Amino acid sequence: MIFLTVGTHEQSFDRVVKAVDEYAYQNKLAKNQVIIQLGYTNYIPQNCSYSKMLSYKDMDKLYKESEVIITHGGPGSMFSPWKYGKKVIAVPRLSKFHEHVDDHQLHFCKLMEKEKKVICIEEISELASAINNLNTNMNVQNNEYLPKTSQFVENFKRSLNEIL
Repeated sequence: MIFLTVGTHEQSFDRVVKAVDEYAYQNKLAKNQVIIQLGYTNYIPQNCSYSKMLSYKDMDKLYKESEVIITHGGPGSMFSPWKYGKKVIAVPRLSKFHEHVDDHQLHFCKLMEKEKKVICIEEISELASAINNLNTNMNVQNNEYLPKTSQFVENFKRSLNEIL
């Protein structure tokens, strides 16, 4: 199962929802194979299951059950997948598309990609390929998604300091 969360930011994130909806259509996936948390997105998917908002409990269940997690570039949506050793594709909200007020998500995702925590997708046209090639792009066998807590916290602090 693929799970996409766009978070709760009040600006629409049509770009990623349309791309995932198209991926589901092109790959003939059943609606229940792709679940989307839409938030304030205007586009309504035709080929995926979706909810506007989900409770913490429902989100946590989807993080546990999904093989692939696609998320916006906010760190809060990455912590649970990392905790469960899940593969994360991050599509940062970009200001040029009026998805956020600035590009802080892009900077954060690039840093997390350097740390091999996410695959950062800047060009939406690369999303389908990233989903298809996920296992070759990230080395989950070496537990790069299961950081030691103290090491992770220190790396995260360092990354935030670089952003700020």
